[in-house]
Amino acid sequence: MSEKVNKDRRKTLFKIIVISIVAIIFVPILYSGIYLYAFWDPYGRFYDVPVAFVNLDKKVIKEGKEYNVGKDIEDNLRKNNKVGWRFVSYDEAKKGVSGTKYYALILIPEDFSKNISEAASGNLVKPTVLYEANKGKNFVFAQVSERAAESIKSEVASSIQEQTTKSLAGSLYNVKDSLSEANKGASSLVDGTVKLLNGSNQLDTGLAKAATGAKQLQSGLEKAYTGEAQLTTGVDSLLSGLNKFKGGLTQNSEGINQLVGGAKALSDGMAAVASGTSKANLSQGLTTAADSIAQIKGALNQVASILATSSDPQSIGTAQTILNGLVNTINTKKLEENLRTAAGSASSLTNNLNQLSTAASKVSAGTNTVASTLSTTQSNALSGVNQLIDGANKLKGGSQELSNGLNTAVKKTGELASGLATLNNGTKDLSNGLNSLSDGTVKLRDGLNSGYNTMNNSLKFGIEDISSFVTNPLTLSDVSINTVNYYGEGLAPYFISLSLWLGAMLMNLILSLTKLSKVVQNKYIKTYLGTFIAGSVLVMLQAVILSSVLIAALGLQPTNQFVFYLENMFISVVFFSIMYGVSYAIGVVGTPILFVLFILQLASSGGTFPIETAPGFFRVLSPFFPMTYTVEGLRMIISGINSIRLTQISFFLLTFMLIFLISGFVVNRTFKGLKSIKAEEE
Repeated sequence: MSEKVNKDRRKTLFKIIVISIVAIIFVPILYSGIYLYAFWDPYGRFYDVPVAFVNLDKKVIKEGKEYNVGKDIEDNLRKNNKVGWRFVSYDEAKKGVSGTKYYALILIPEDFSKNISEAASGNLVKPTVLYEANKGKNFVFAQVSERAAESIKSEVASSIQEQTTKSLAGSLYNVKDSLSEANKGASSLVDGTVKLLNGSNQLDTGLAKAATGAKQLQSGLEKAYTGEAQLTTGVDSLLSGLNKFKGGLTQNSEGINQLVGGAKALSDGMAAVASGTSKANLSQGLTTAADSIAQIKGALNQVASILATSSDPQSIGTAQTILNGLVNTINTKKLEENLRTAAGSASSLTNNLNQLSTAASKVSAGTNTVASTLSTTQSNALSGVNQLIDGANKLKGGSQELSNGLNTAVKKTGELASGLATLNNGTKDLSNGLNSLSDGTVKLRDGLNSGYNTMNNSLKFGIEDISSFVTNPLTLSDVSINTVNYYGEGLAPYFISLSLWLGAMLMNLILSLTKLSKVVQNKYIKTYLGTFIAGSVLVMLQAVILSSVLIAALGLQPTNQFVFYLENMFISVVFFSIMYGVSYAIGVVGTPILFVLFILQLASSGGTFPIETAPGFFRVLSPFFPMTYTVEGLRMIISGINSIRLTQISFFLLTFMLIFLISGFVVNRTFKGLKSIKAEEE
């Protein structure tokens, strides 16, 4: 009865163990499959995560262009399903983020378009996008939504860059055109400078001649001034002579009057003599006649003298001829003597009285004719002399003004000569300066031409092309190796390793309990190698099931499925070898130790973040844990195989397996040998 009970108990225990083994076989898939399934592609399902978007922006029209950037962003986001955009008011968004409705909010302020328009016109006012996330609600998604805000920032920045670059490129083309025009102007300036230089040289030559001419002019004016002084002296002498001539004419007029009076007296006397010969006192009458003849002679001589200085040659010549005839005809001296002699002897004059009376009548008539002619001539001469005196006075005044003008001209001509000499020196400096200017304008022309050619050679693009280039200056050619398509693929090596470790640990624990309970009576399975083989088969089965589910259910696509299966099976055996060696050496007590090793490997294997980001303690431990190599090997098989490195990893894992298997066996045998020796001693 007791034997039957024990047999039934072993059967029941065997069933429990079998069920446990079956359950443990599915532990890795439960651990890895469920977790990886839940987070296989979380970024691809963010379209259900609500994020509030608030647009307070007001459109702006500046320089004929409309800016309504907030509306443009909103329209773009309505077509974007990367996250669950909710277009709401600011109050609702703020309330939702503070509560549980929204994970984050993105706000476009009301001056957004205004600031962009200012930035586009050169007033660099940075527009602001307000981002607010409830990071405590979900930190990972907060990072994602922050990248969404950065994407909006980049999109707006790209638009601003495009507008600014278009403006800048347009300015560059304007500068190029300006350089072209400036080059043409510089060429014209060079030509003009050359002409100006030639003109300056001609001016220099002309000024030198002008300076010489000014000196000659000054010399001539000095001579003219000297001649003008002589002219003034001559005019003064002329005026003096004219005044004397005028006085002579006046005296001449008086003499003519005396002549007329004397002739009249002579005529009257002769008539009286002729008629009064019979009268008494003939002697007195003859004496009186003699005196009158003496007067006539004096007057005639005076008239002849005056007429000799008269200015009317024809009249004066006529009068002089008549007077000379009278003088020659009448021997006044002899007549006077005869009359005076006759006065002493009246009887001798009787015969001559008639002749004298006739001559006296002729003299009176001729005298009247001469007097009339001389009076007319005298009047004309006096009028001409007066005009000549007036002209001489005017000439004297003009001569004085001419003298003053010539004196001033001499001084100014000297100043002109000095100024022309200074100007001539200045034109030489001007010529030197123009030479330098000519060189400078040539350099300016060449520099502008070089600048234009440089810009023309550099500006090989259109405004739209340069705007597109600056806005997006490079194309990221993604030639990444070992591509990972999903978040779950990236985490799969880490979770596969954890799952296989946990599955191997539980499988080793069940096999250890089975061995202690002596449920299995097969001698081969009870041996060290037999248990190892049985456990290896079971953990490899775990690996096959896990690999199949990941490929079939989750769509994991390793670079080589066969190698993927083989690698997982190999990892399972390695992990089981480590655990079997530890438990064989120290028994069930090794399970907690293996669990501690499991915990340490979570932080030191680099399964999530690069090991370089871990604290130094874990970086030191990392090379000594097998999971470090299993994670790296599985990453290669899933995303891209590096055969050399994979071979090295396999060698390291095989080393771990052999060390623990051999060490466990040796330690176990050593302990049993010590126990046997101790038992024998007892």
